[in-house]
Amino acid sequence: MTWRVRTRDGGTDLLLLLEFQSRPERHMALRTTAYSCLAAQSLLQQDKELARGDRELAVVALVLHHGDRRWNAATRLSDLFTESAPDAYRAVGRMPPNAQPTGPEDLPRVVLGLSGVTKAEQMRAALTVLLPLVEACEDEDFDRFMARSVNAMLLSKGFSSQQLEEAMTMNTVVTEFQRSWDEVRQEGVEQGQVAVLVQLIARKFGQRTAEEVRRLIEGRPGRDRIAKVAAAILDCDTPEDFVGRVREG
Repeated sequence: MTWRVRTRDGGTDLLLLLEFQSRPERHMALRTTAYSCLAAQSLLQQDKELARGDRELAVVALVLHHGDRRWNAATRLSDLFTESAPDAYRAVGRMPPNAQPTGPEDLPRVVLGLSGVTKAEQMRAALTVLLPLVEACEDEDFDRFMARSVNAMLLSKGFSSQQLEEAMTMNTVVTEFQRSWDEVRQEGVEQGQVAVLVQLIARKFGQRTAEEVRRLIEGRPGRDRIAKVAAAILDCDTPEDFVGRVREG
């Protein structure tokens, strides 16, 4: 049975819960706490829907014992849960970027930190920190679960490849991400080198020759081919000889 009473100033609502009991119940503190929380949640939701604004809320639970036996059950949750506090919680935030985790207990903070990572270099560093924490748990099922979860997160951020999506363990996820990042970084370096070569070709052999050679080596030219084109710029004297050398590879 639940009664709701409002104070005279209208600033506080008192919820009075009545529970009739004929004999002691060991877990009555847990039951009344659950009733109190559900009643308070319902009241707060109702106030929110009616736009009543915030108000103070007080909850009192009374167990009306009408049996012959003496009441000897715990009256507080803390008396039932000596190793924990179910009426409290601990807020867990992101691990600061420069902080180092001390053990598996920091795993939630490291995982939360991934949500704010958008750059590949930062993601690589974050995954490198995450991997030993997952492996320290020594649980293969958890390792596979984390691999699937991290893969989904990487996909949502645009970091994806076929090899990465097929990775089944955290070690494979980190390895494939590292390999993919190295390939992307190398591609960027090579494209920058090609741009410099095109400028040099244009100065020595003209813009038309430079554009023709760009078409021949664009995409993934590779280190060896870039080196050969650079040598051909120095060795050749005419555009025809130079283009011929480039075509020969």
